[in-house]
Amino acid sequence: MLCDACKKREAVVHIVKIENGRRTDLHLCAACAKKQTNFSNFRDLNIIDNDFFRKMAYPDYQGRSGDEPRCASCGMTYSEFNRLGKFGCPDCYEAFKEEIPPLLRRIHGHSKHVGKVPNRGTGVFRTATHVKRLRQHLQKLVQEERYEEAAKVRDEIRALQRQLPDGGKGE
Repeated sequence: MLCDACKKREAVVHIVKIENGRRTDLHLCAACAKKQTNFSNFRDLNIIDNDFFRKMAYPDYQGRSGDEPRCASCGMTYSEFNRLGKFGCPDCYEAFKEEIPPLLRRIHGHSKHVGKVPNRGTGVFRTATHVKRLRQHLQKLVQEERYEEAAKVRDEIRALQRQLPDGGKGE
């Protein structure tokens, strides 16, 4: 369906207005919808300028800033990333490094990949991964000078290593 205003582009905004029992349909392309002044009360709903990713990361976000980040290599803006859903080049990760962590935490619950362990098998992978995480926890406890807790974690690591076929030496 073509835009009722310009009759050139495909209509993407469809408005039904009912006044005094009379129905009026209006079909507009994005460009003509932006020009309409009587839609200003819909701006807070962000219908015309959809900014899905930023609204997920920042629920209080009201609109685009004129000073948004831009990738130096490909020239992509954060708004374009929101619209397309993918980056333009590997350097975009560096250009948008401030916007990515809140987005990942909101979508996945973490901003770092924690890995997966195969469900099948003898449990060797699961045990080895658990030992690895316990070692990281042990280092943190030692840095915080919580030696009694660190000794318990150390003993748990040793017990788990005995369960591994190579005694935990093959890591």
